[in-house]
Amino acid sequence: MGAPHSRQLPLPVAGPHGSFWTTPRRTARLLVVLLGCALLLAACGSARETGTTLSAPDTRAPVTPEERTLPETATPAPDATATAGAESAAALPPQAPATGMAPCWRPLAARLKADGISGPQVDALLATLAPTPSQSPMGRKIRELYRRRFLPRPPAATPAPLYYKGVVTAANAGLCRDFIAAHRAAFAAAEERYGVPPAIAASLLFVETRLGKVLGDVPENAFYTLASMAVSTAPADISDWLPRLPGYRKHLPWLTETMQKRADWAYRETRALVEHMLRDHIPPEALPGSIYGAVGLCQFMPSNIATYGADGDGDGRVDLFSAPDAIASLAHYLARHGWRAGLSRERQHALLMTYNHSRTYANTILALSDLVSQTPAALNQDISVASRAATMHRGRP
Repeated sequence: MGAPHSRQLPLPVAGPHGSFWTTPRRTARLLVVLLGCALLLAACGSARETGTTLSAPDTRAPVTPEERTLPETATPAPDATATAGAESAAALPPQAPATGMAPCWRPLAARLKADGISGPQVDALLATLAPTPSQSPMGRKIRELYRRRFLPRPPAATPAPLYYKGVVTAANAGLCRDFIAAHRAAFAAAEERYGVPPAIAASLLFVETRLGKVLGDVPENAFYTLASMAVSTAPADISDWLPRLPGYRKHLPWLTETMQKRADWAYRETRALVEHMLRDHIPPEALPGSIYGAVGLCQFMPSNIATYGADGDGDGRVDLFSAPDAIASLAHYLARHGWRAGLSRERQHALLMTYNHSRTYANTILALSDLVSQTPAALNQDISVASRAATMHRGRP
């Protein structure tokens, strides 16, 4: 191949005053034009480097005072796709504000909705729950059931205690009498309406919550406890507790079946508690509870509130953390199970066991109520006699 052809300048065109290229005046004019073009090109290049525009108007909305006070954070510059998406989103109608409900609670929300319990108030309640369920309620219950089924203990060498330790004392009887005096009208109304004596009602409240001084066994409120159990349906949901179950891998089918049953039970209690919170205007943070969600001075499970809860102070709502309501509710419960004035000791014992299926529980309430009914002067003389009699009739009411 030969050498490339060189691009040749055009030949000068002659005019009446000589060549365009050779006329001095025209040459000077040409130089001025070329110099101007060079200066303009330099200015354009400088504008591109600094990113300035001279003609495009600023269409951004003015910064609000609230935006000015927000802390500055470094964010990557949006690409063209992100910018287009943002513009499209801006064109859409405004959406409902987020409820703040964590994703883990959506199955619970869906189940409540299927049962006819939904709306902004329900969403607001669910939004109060922590971002993740607690493993403790279900884990604790499964460990209890697992040990009972697969790790049975040998029979106890000694029988169950007749009374709860440290409860049946003259000092505690005095506390019960003081509590009765402080709420005399409520106890009198409960006795008149339901036939439950103040000494029995106060003794029951002492055994349950020390007359309202011990209302929660765990730091979580009852709503969070029960909701956590309701959504814990598979062994993976209690992964922290599985190592505490020796040989659990051999019993995974049992674990799955048992957890589902307990979760269904917890859902029913959660549903009842949500209905109670909505009906009686009780916020979740006002519901300290037991390890399995019992609430109030009288420690009702939520499913019992609608059936046995009673308005003891006439304010139109049931608040089991209110002494008058708790007193009326426990008396109503016992009455619905057959309590009436003049029952035999054996029948009283049997009805107290419907509240908590424990002979020790019923024995303790009856013994403490005996002390509450006595005058303080007689207590020191009779308490030793009562203890000896209880020892002779161990295991019997």
